[in-house]
Amino acid sequence: MSQALRDLLRSETDRLKDAGLYKREVVFSRSGGMAAGGMVDGKMGQPVVNYTTHDFLGLSVDPQLQQAAIEAVAKYGVGLSSQRVMCGTLPIHKELEEWLRGFLKVPDVILYGSGYHANIGIFAPLFGAKDCIICDGGVHPSLAEGARLSGAKLVTFRSDDPDDLEDILRRSRWARFRAVVTNGVHPFTGRISDLNSICDLAEKYDAIVVVDDALGIGVLGDRGRGSADQAGVIDRVHIITGTFSKALGGATGGFAAGQTEIIEWLRQKSSPYMFSAALPPAMCAVAMAALQILESGEAPLPGLRENVKMLWDGLIEREFRVLGAGEHPLLIVEIGPYEILREAVNHLYDSGIYCHGLCYPVVPEGEARIRLMVSALHSADHIQQTLKAFESTKQVASFAVDALDALSGLV
Repeated sequence: MSQALRDLLRSETDRLKDAGLYKREVVFSRSGGMAAGGMVDGKMGQPVVNYTTHDFLGLSVDPQLQQAAIEAVAKYGVGLSSQRVMCGTLPIHKELEEWLRGFLKVPDVILYGSGYHANIGIFAPLFGAKDCIICDGGVHPSLAEGARLSGAKLVTFRSDDPDDLEDILRRSRWARFRAVVTNGVHPFTGRISDLNSICDLAEKYDAIVVVDDALGIGVLGDRGRGSADQAGVIDRVHIITGTFSKALGGATGGFAAGQTEIIEWLRQKSSPYMFSAALPPAMCAVAMAALQILESGEAPLPGLRENVKMLWDGLIEREFRVLGAGEHPLLIVEIGPYEILREAVNHLYDSGIYCHGLCYPVVPEGEARIRLMVSALHSADHIQQTLKAFESTKQVASFAVDALDALSGLV
């Protein structure tokens, strides 16, 4: 490595640390589910109520999923050391795809090593320089990255603005093929997309619809079938991508589901599918067990939705501005300037509440937010502890505002 590059990397890393934007990896023990005891820098910390995991249903510690993984390892071994197109396809892969087909009510499914792999792997086989991919301005970075890899013209439409989307569709008639791409649930706002409007416009202008439903599957719709099911448009969406690393047990792996011709072509041409090792059998077994629990109606969806309502109502009652509509366990609390966010997050942690802040460039500058991911494992006591901690952040935030005002007065 050249000394110039080494110096640049060190300098930029130091700038992140000075700005308070350096991301530390906090090590946690796993003894208590969502109320696990925290370990910071290798030293045992206080027990915290954890709002940073996508384990919405608490299935990552479900005994049925754990047993399914153990039995799969005993039967198939740890991994395949091969791609699906070589000797990496086992009966359990086809069984999981069949379960997903039935659960999501779609024609076909292809498995990937992760939801990120699915999102970067679906566009290049289907689109090229003659095509146009129209992305919601709030899409997950993996969707935008996958769209760029295709070489198609990439255009962004404003979230929640069907008029802007229609204007772009009207002006992109030059394209051979077009796709409208969105998230079922947006990760930085908690907003659930209006899939009915998007499907109406896509059909009017002969475009396909791609929905990343990593956050919707497992928690929205009938028995957790996702945002497209909740909107009643499952037969109008052409590709749905998702992951097993969130509500479906927290294990690794992802998938793309949709029209038969599309999925068949992805098996032939999608690079992350063709050139990555097959999903480990234990991960397939975990995902299947999660789907079976959801399909049976035994998943703790009622308890999760009750927790979401309790926390949402409590934050609104305390005059916090919470984005979204309180339908999804991802709650986004608007804070303001980054300096206030930093003080608020630190205060919450000191109060036993572990959550993450979102700041620029993830969200607009000056509009920092706190992201809370609610789980069925949270108890009523956890929710009340959280609301009490948020109430006390108002005093901390007011100190931060006074400090900012004082600093601005010195300039």
